[in-house]
This record gives sequence, structure tokens and C-alpha cells, in this order.
Amino acid sequence: MSIKRYFVPIESAQLHVRRVGEGPAVILLHPSPQSSSFSIPMALKLAAQGFTAIAVDLPGYGLSDPLVGGYPKGLDHDHGLDPYLPPFVQLLDALGLEKAVFYGNATGAELSHIFAFNHPNRVAVAMLDTAGHNPDDEVDKLTDGYFPDTTPKRDGGHLLTYWDMVRFLSIYAPWQFTDKAHRLPVDQPPADKVHEKLIEYLRAGQNYADAYRPAFYTAKGNLIGRLKVPATLTRWEGKANIAEIDALIEYGLPPNFTVLRPGPSMDQRLDASVDYLVQNYKAIGVPAPAQPRQIDSAVKRLQKMWIDVPGGQMLARVCMAGTGRPILGLHDPAGSSKRLESILAPFIGKHPVIAIDNPTSGESDKLLKREDISIEAYARYAIAALDALGIKEVDVIGRYSGGQVAMEMSAQRPGLVKHIGQLGVMIFSDAERADLLANYTPSIAPQWDGSHLVTAWAIIRDMNLFWPWYNRTKAGVIARDVSIDGPTLHPRVEDLLKMGDAYQNAYAASFNYPMAEKLKQLKVPCLVADLPGSGTYNRIAMAKAVAPQIATADLTEDAASWGVVFDRFFAS
Repeated sequence: MSIKRYFVPIESAQLHVRRVGEGPAVILLHPSPQSSSFSIPMALKLAAQGFTAIAVDLPGYGLSDPLVGGYPKGLDHDHGLDPYLPPFVQLLDALGLEKAVFYGNATGAELSHIFAFNHPNRVAVAMLDTAGHNPDDEVDKLTDGYFPDTTPKRDGGHLLTYWDMVRFLSIYAPWQFTDKAHRLPVDQPPADKVHEKLIEYLRAGQNYADAYRPAFYTAKGNLIGRLKVPATLTRWEGKANIAEIDALIEYGLPPNFTVLRPGPSMDQRLDASVDYLVQNYKAIGVPAPAQPRQIDSAVKRLQKMWIDVPGGQMLARVCMAGTGRPILGLHDPAGSSKRLESILAPFIGKHPVIAIDNPTSGESDKLLKREDISIEAYARYAIAALDALGIKEVDVIGRYSGGQVAMEMSAQRPGLVKHIGQLGVMIFSDAERADLLANYTPSIAPQWDGSHLVTAWAIIRDMNLFWPWYNRTKAGVIARDVSIDGPTLHPRVEDLLKMGDAYQNAYAASFNYPMAEKLKQLKVPCLVADLPGSGTYNRIAMAKAVAPQIATADLTEDAASWGVVFDRFFAS
């Protein structure tokens, strides 16, 4: 039984969900600042017992859009989670659910009881896992220093702030209190697991505390005790700080609550809630309707969607409003479709637009083993994605290796690609290729001390300063104005960290692609464009020398104008 990911359109935004199973709906809500991936084990258990598990990324977390207009300021503690209630009403409406079970962990548990109190007619059962009771004055102490500033800095130091916080969450509780009294008697997770949590923080971004902070304050008996719907509280023996759960029980719960008391294992914890639902709700619950469409085709902005391809799913950013031939965007070796948004902006509403994350890049499934990454494989998956969308022909804009993928698509499926616009061209001499393969992609595998974050940041920063980035000599200087501020570099580093050492294989695939030979054979009109002064600008002349039939263009510093250059070429 496999979990499928979808996006659900709500008012001016999208929520991201993972869905599995058939039967009555159970909405699963995760802790902050994590995502619905946290809920996968519970989702599979529910599906196995005849439920439809719908694990949701809270607004602003995972892949869900942030709250429309942002998180409002000035809310009092008791109402700090109220801004998250309308999106869940809209979610239930969009899913065709009159009511559902709400099962939440930590922040998810707090949102579950707040939602059930405000919308009791939409909640069949409110299930609170990892909920407790803490008076406001105690929470003030707990949260003092809990949410450090993570504004991107030019030196990348904010990444180490993230790492320190995520690592110490499993050493102390609260993590910032580093005395014996707050030390946790648990094993330290390996570096790759800490890294996975770090990525969830990066997805949430600088506003990671928006739902996280108020959830501390809504964990108190006077708010939880207001519930009138059937409810459960899980007192799990394996919880390190179980005292706050006991404090909630001691505070007093109304008779509509059932306290579940599972043993110390994770399976026991999850099975207790599943067993409760099987015994008390399954027979009376209404089966969930089919999943609705992921996008609003009339909306003139990029929306996210999952495309089913052989072996899994690929993430795409699409806008289907517009007429004429669709525009396909393909990203660079260590990037994602998000990097293409500004380039594709001129086409929004004019032509249908599709930008995809390559398999094993961005947010797409890891459909390729590292050793199987190639330009040819990327092209096969891009074609499969277009087939799934029913698209018969496209014009393509490709950043660096994205242009190679477009060329390969034209060879694998003649007639599919009508024009290719290449932003930068990956063509090298044998000596240059050998040097790049030896030096361009050092390992960024997670290290216990977070040092891989410094390496990743330095690579991306120096890509803007030198060509190749490791040639930090006078001869390697990129002679143009460059942006190396924190907010500019951070999204690129985030893409790199999501990909990990698979980026080595992606770059190797691009460096090894027989570009000169493929350009000579190319039958599709092709425009190669680049910025004068960029490290790869002189590659245009190399490409033109081997393929005189291609067109070339110089780009300006205004990235918003690049799409216009390609638009004119596609129309010619």
C-alpha cells in the first residue's frame, strides 16, 4: 500500500497532503516545524485497518503555502493558533468531507483541540498525542531562547544555528537549557537523521515559529477541557517529558475524554489510537470521497502539483492558464523548478507553463539511484511527466544541464520539443572536463558537527565569485556584479542540501554528456544565451563553432527580462 502526495487548492493557496487507504477519513497533523512525513507510520497503520489517512502539511510548513497575508501579529496566547482554522475548514470542504477524525502530535494536537472546539460539527473525534498542561508563566520560561533568529547571513552562519538547535533537541528539553536537570536520557541520532530534521526547518523558513510558538501556550487544561466532541489523550510511557501529560490528567479532563495508556514502544503508541478508532468509530464513519483536482486551471500563477510517473511522483510548478504551445522549464544539476520561476514569469497567463524537479532533485521522489543519474534518464522522466499531463509538444527553457535534457528529449521523442532555449551551455574541452570531474563536487554528506553545511554554503557562494568555483585565483575571477547576500544564496544552498551527494552524479552526467556531438546532430531550433562576464559566457562561442545553426544571445543583468528573450525566439 503506497502513499500518494497531492496538493489541495484552498482559497488563494494550496495545502500539501499525503494520502493512503480507503474508508473513513482521519486527518493527521504533525509537530512543528516538521511536515506530513512525520505522520507516515501512523498513516500506514490506519490504512491497514480500513481508514483513509490524510496527513497534512500545516500552512507554511513542508510544501504547504504559508497563511495568506502571513501570520497576524498581536494575538493573545489563547488564540495564537486561530489563524490556522480557516484553512482546515477550506480543506474539509475541498475534500468533500462533512467531518473527520483529527489526530495530532504536539503542535498538531494543539491545533486539533482548537479546531474541534471552534468547529465541533466538523470533527468526529479529536485525538491528542503529545499534549500536556503548562501555565503561561512556565511557558514563558520554556520558550525563552527557544526560537533563535535564522535570517540568512552572507557567511552561512544561520545554517549552524539551525544545526545547533536541531541537534540539541535530542540532548536537552528544552534544547536551550544545557544543565543536568534538562538532559535527556536518549541516544543521539546519527548525522543523517539530524540533517533530515534540518531540511524540515529549511522548508518552513524564517517563520518556522509561527505555529510552533503559540502551540506551547495552548497546551493547558482550561483550553483542552472545553472540548465537547469525543476525544482521546495519549499517555505514552516512552515520552521523555511525560510529566506535562500527567499534569494535564491531574488538572482534570471532561468525561468525553478517553486516556490511552500505551507501553513504551512506538508501535504501542500508534496502535493504541488505531485500536480506539477501530472499536469506536470505524463502523459509523463515512468513507472519504476521491481526491479532488490538485490545481485550479484558471488561476494565472504558478501552482504546485504531483505528477505520477513510473516508480513514483515528480513535483511540478505549473500554470495551465494561457493558450498555444506549453513552455517546459528544466533546471540545472543541483537546482529545482523553483529556480525557474522568475525566468518563466513572462509566460504566465500567456502560455501553459510547466517546470519540473528532476527525479532525485528538489522535492521529486528519489526515482534514480545515484549511479543511474544521467541526462538520458532525466529526459525519459521529463517525457513521462509530459505524457501524464497529456502534452504533445513543448518549447523548452533549460538552465545549463536543463538544456542538455531538452536536447535528449528531442532525440528520444522526435516532434515533442519544438524549440530549445539554453541558459548557459555545458560544453568543455577534454582537459576542462577532467578538471571539473576531479574538483567540482566535493562531498556534502552530513557530518555530526554540521561542517557539511559550511562546505555547501561555500560552494554556492564561490560559484558566484569564481569560475570554476574552486579556482580562487585572479584568473578565475568572475568580472561582473554578483549577489552573495544571504537571502540570495540561501535557496540555492537549500536545493543543494536536499539533493546531497547525488549532486556529484548530476554534475558528472552533465560534464560527460557529449555536448559538441549532440549539438551537431540537433535538428530543433536552439538559442544559447548567457550573461556577458559570467564564468560560462565564453562557452557560447564554443557551441557556435561546433553548431553554426544555433542562435545566440546576450542577456542583461535583469533576470526578469530573460524569459522575454526566449519568448521572442519561440515566436520566430
